[in-house]
Amino acid sequence: MRPLIGIIPDYKEGSSSGYSVRNYYALCANYVEAINAAGGSAILLTYDYDLIDFYLKTCDGLLIVGGHFDIHPKRYGVSEIHSTVKLNEVRESFEWEVGTRALAAGKPIFGICNGMQLINVLHGGSVIQHIPDTGRFMDHEQSHTAEFKDYKTAYHEVLIEKNSQLFGIIGEEKIKTNSSHHQAAKQVGKGLIVSARASDGVIEAVEKPNYPFCLGVQWHPEFNVSPADQKIFSFFVKAAGKD
Repeated sequence: MRPLIGIIPDYKEGSSSGYSVRNYYALCANYVEAINAAGGSAILLTYDYDLIDFYLKTCDGLLIVGGHFDIHPKRYGVSEIHSTVKLNEVRESFEWEVGTRALAAGKPIFGICNGMQLINVLHGGSVIQHIPDTGRFMDHEQSHTAEFKDYKTAYHEVLIEKNSQLFGIIGEEKIKTNSSHHQAAKQVGKGLIVSARASDGVIEAVEKPNYPFCLGVQWHPEFNVSPADQKIFSFFVKAAGKD
């Protein structure tokens, strides 16, 4: 049996210039392809709150993916909303509920980009709302450059903490990743540890020790930039299949 991995898709409001005039779900195919190539079986979780417990009972693991939106600052106790923040409260609310119940159930969880931020905030962590405002870090949106516009191209280095599960998965202290985010973890949530940082110091991965599997990465391993990305998906799927 292949481990069944639930993925929460994006939620888009209908538009005459978009896919449909009606509201619809959306998901980049490479998330599904990465799970299936790692030996799992991906399934989309539609936004029905009455089905959440059934989803978590049926699925072996949960993948929370990236998206072109930000978690509402009220979730981490901040009233001011930066002008660059884009909200999708329909998706955020559903992910929040699924994530909360998945953690309570001890389900293996892998968070990518927005998924890492959700894991962090669910544990009481906070977020840098707009990295460029700090004046301390590089631009973490590689599409702003001509040379690194393609997310299949490695953009910056990530330094892995040797005492982390992530290091045990990858087996390297330094890897190169892509990058597509304007926010980053600020205060790390209770019970989480930082397992990787970019060369400029931005937090690139968090994990939860003494938990079946709970890892969040800020980059996008679904683009398979390096062998490290494949290793993470493979380990996640194996962890989900242990029950």
